[in-house]
Amino acid sequence: MKHLLRATIVMGIIFGALSSFHATTYSSGSRGVVQEQPPTQPTAGDWYIRITDPTRPVYMAIPDFETGTADAATFSTTISSVVWNDMEFASIYRLVPKRNYRIAQTSSDPRKIDFYQWESIGADILIRGVTEIQRENLIVEVRIYAIRAQEMVFGKRYEGPTSSARRMAHRIADDILIQAGNYRGINQTKIAFASDRRGERSKEIYVMDYDGYSQKPLTANRSLNLTPTWSPDGRALGYISYRTGTPSLHIAHIYEGRGERFDTGDGMAINPAWAPDGTRIAFTSTRDGNSELYLINADGTGMRRLTHHPGIDTSPCWSPTSREIAFTSDRTGSPQIYAMDTEGLNLRRISYQGSYNDSPSWSPSRQRSELAFTSRIERGPFDIVVYDFQTRQTRQLTTGRGSNESPDWSPNGLHLVFTSSRTGSDQIFSMNRDGSNQRRLTREGKNTTPQWGPITGQDS
Repeated sequence: MKHLLRATIVMGIIFGALSSFHATTYSSGSRGVVQEQPPTQPTAGDWYIRITDPTRPVYMAIPDFETGTADAATFSTTISSVVWNDMEFASIYRLVPKRNYRIAQTSSDPRKIDFYQWESIGADILIRGVTEIQRENLIVEVRIYAIRAQEMVFGKRYEGPTSSARRMAHRIADDILIQAGNYRGINQTKIAFASDRRGERSKEIYVMDYDGYSQKPLTANRSLNLTPTWSPDGRALGYISYRTGTPSLHIAHIYEGRGERFDTGDGMAINPAWAPDGTRIAFTSTRDGNSELYLINADGTGMRRLTHHPGIDTSPCWSPTSREIAFTSDRTGSPQIYAMDTEGLNLRRISYQGSYNDSPSWSPSRQRSELAFTSRIERGPFDIVVYDFQTRQTRQLTTGRGSNESPDWSPNGLHLVFTSSRTGSDQIFSMNRDGSNQRRLTREGKNTTPQWGPITGQDS
């Protein structure tokens, strides 16, 4: 049973006010020192650059985007910075230091490409961009060059309002990753989290860009709103709210501007997790007196109980196939990680190291079967670890600085977002799947339980 809610969701601030932009693709090939040509229609074929030696790092040069008109200078700086940071975060290519570019940019005509000079500073791939303002619209033309092949392999023209500069830059970075190496970028994705920045007695659900920019509230009911979970199409967020007194499961339909509360019976409902196939939501409920795991259909119907044990079962997460669920249980005396199928059968214990393990998150990658979770090791603070289902080995990603908890995977399985107290208060950080490149994303208030949104493709 569902209950419609009003005036609880701030939709337009996050999504309704987002302006659209257009993109046109083109491709051409030429060699040596070349003069850039106007955009042409794309040709069929495989554009992405094949790397023949997988052990050799690939070096990419990204000079600052040129300014075609004087009034585009500020936007050119913004887009150049965002694209560079996105490619650096992706950690797929080595970026050629900008201090080396002067050697290759010797031509008096910036439209000419001297492939031999770019090759001399070690570049395999060159990204060139030009930014202009035309009729109050922002125009960005981007070209990708394969240095050794001495040809342009991809080009695209982006057009939109000046307010879309950062979004346009993220789109450009994602297109570069696809065209230069056939990688799915996460630069246009969002991260949801809970924050008390509006007052210590309340927590609201916020949404931000993957890099921490554009942090906006999703809820505004001055209650406790916790543990967001994304629908796989990115059009809805499930979360737990205390606005009616008892914690209950709520759904925010982002683009429709409406919310609803699911009737899950008496007792508390906590820790929702939306299945990757979009059909069901797993959550914890005390409706029968004990903390057990339940499933409910995404339309609020068909609730059924999964676990039957006197211990506490909580914090469910889904496998990428939607056929298995990992969760936390203290049925052996301390919180540990378990997995089972969606009928509650084939139960097996996952964690054996650490005295306290919680908050599992299953990697969406189909190439690497991994489970991240929070672990307390040898009476120390909490840290993030990853269990490899194939090797049955656990590796530790964080160490030595505060407590690190509540990991969640990026949709391409290459990064994680998590909560850390290393700065003295709970804040959101991101890192690569090997624990490197840790970055702080939030600063205002206390921020917890991040959930990385899906790659939706809505801007394509």
